[in-house]
Amino acid sequence: MTTAQPGALAPRRLAVIGLALAGTLALSQQAAAQAPAYQITFKNLTSDAQTAGAATAQTGQRLSPPVFITHSAAYSAYTVGQAAPETIWRIAEGGDRSFLLNEANALVGTSVLSVAAPLSAPLPQQDSVTVLVQADASHKYLSFASMLGWTNDGFVGISGLDLSAITGTTTINLFGYDAGSEKNSEANGFLGALGFGNARDPEGGVITNHLGIRGDANAPAAWNWLPGPAASLTITAVPEPSDWVLLLVGGLPLLHLLRKRAQADASGMA
Repeated sequence: MTTAQPGALAPRRLAVIGLALAGTLALSQQAAAQAPAYQITFKNLTSDAQTAGAATAQTGQRLSPPVFITHSAAYSAYTVGQAAPETIWRIAEGGDRSFLLNEANALVGTSVLSVAAPLSAPLPQQDSVTVLVQADASHKYLSFASMLGWTNDGFVGISGLDLSAITGTTTINLFGYDAGSEKNSEANGFLGALGFGNARDPEGGVITNHLGIRGDANAPAAWNWLPGPAASLTITAVPEPSDWVLLLVGGLPLLHLLRKRAQADASGMA
């Protein structure tokens, strides 16, 4: 009768354990890829140094209440290098999100899956807000927009981000766009944040990267936010409860094999 030596079956056990690990990893990746929901934290990264008493008197920007939309490839919120649609320049010039909300809500059930519109007041510097949006294989794209509140027509946004590519948690920095719909006069009467009205001074341009506040008119240079990003999005895939069950089931064989190996090694050493 042949007696197996301790560790003689180790290569076989290791191979099986490797398969179990691979299966568990595959289940984990599958669960993330099929996430039906995503948690999104939108943070205002602009400075609040003046109110914090820091040496730099930069007050940054407040951001208007955002709109988040999950949609199919058939929908497009905006395109950099092209003229801003009214839904976007209304946000960029005055923080009016009603046009974008009306458009998106009318498309729910077709090219739009979910719409989230948190907040009823501007987002202060260094503050954040978190929402949950729905997604599926046909509606895997995210778009959103929020005004850089103390600009003529500045905004931060994303158009058509593929959520299915996010398997864990991802943070995206946003540097701000100029909608190109209004001249950046930074002057009384055309910049509502100055308190002297918010008349339009049409520019007829296209969406480009924003160059920041110049500070050579009525808007103070302290409202600038560059060179850093104006905001960030932190996006986390939220698997279904059934996916967690799959992960647990996938891990059980591995736990069983590890326990059996420990028992066999203990017997061999007795």
